[in-house]
Amino acid sequence: MYLSEVTKGMDGRLVRDGEFQTLEYCTGRLEVPFLTFMGNARFLDRMSPYASCVLCSGELVDRLPQGITGVFVTEAPRESFQIIHNGLSGNAQYCLPAAGNRIGSDCVISERASIAGNNVEIGDRVVIEDNVIVYDHVKIGNDCVIRGGAVLGGKAFTFARTRENSLLGMEDLGRVVIGDRVEIFSLAHIAKGILPTDTTYIGDDVKIDALVQIGHGSVIGERTLVAEGAVIAGNVCIGTDAWIGVNATVSNRIRIGDHARVSLGSVVTKNVAEGQTVTGNFAIDHTDFLRNLKEKLSGLRCVCNEKGSMLL
Repeated sequence: MYLSEVTKGMDGRLVRDGEFQTLEYCTGRLEVPFLTFMGNARFLDRMSPYASCVLCSGELVDRLPQGITGVFVTEAPRESFQIIHNGLSGNAQYCLPAAGNRIGSDCVISERASIAGNNVEIGDRVVIEDNVIVYDHVKIGNDCVIRGGAVLGGKAFTFARTRENSLLGMEDLGRVVIGDRVEIFSLAHIAKGILPTDTTYIGDDVKIDALVQIGHGSVIGERTLVAEGAVIAGNVCIGTDAWIGVNATVSNRIRIGDHARVSLGSVVTKNVAEGQTVTGNFAIDHTDFLRNLKEKLSGLRCVCNEKGSMLL
């Protein structure tokens, strides 16, 4: 595909034309030429060497890496990126290939479950309970259990404000891949990837409790446990053997290392190192949290009023 073709009729100026195979975010790990957008100069030094075409503002043109062949100047790079993505949603060259469903042997699938009519792959000995919804481009491994009311491949929450102050969403053209021996409890929601290159991935032996939200493009490593009510935002990467506690929240694009632990109710806004435990809102190292709490409590004085009641 050529940049001149996909930007035809759009507000902006084609500085030079270039060719790309797909769309990707500027820091993506895709190793084919892709079109991206650059809305903030702080990402310039992190741009993938495979980015071949860029949508950007005029002041960034001369600062782009030398490998960029195609440049389109626009006042709203992200909005333009989303418009192009949505416009390509019916293009077979851009989208994932279509295929019929494949269901393995010895599966137990409730008649009350809803399975998309195509692009679904289900392994052997899978149990799918009542009212489960499995959308297209979902792959489920062997020996998995999907409890009642869970949603696999549901709509991703991706909206951006346009220059006219309306809200523009993106078509979900990615997929969900679930490994072997995964168990997903009732009313959990696993969002589909957005770009065709995006995969929401749940590794082997992962256990996801009820009412958990897993955002688009997130990756959860093997044997990780995600407890009830946790919210994992989009593009999060969680390592192997990790623990995400009850009602914890993990912000967008956070990295959580192997064997790390996120305590219940924590709000994670920074990366968590391998083996580290974090606690609090906003979450900090668990040892620091306890020390801070102890210092605050020790600074309080207890006094008694005339009736003998304790006052802090």
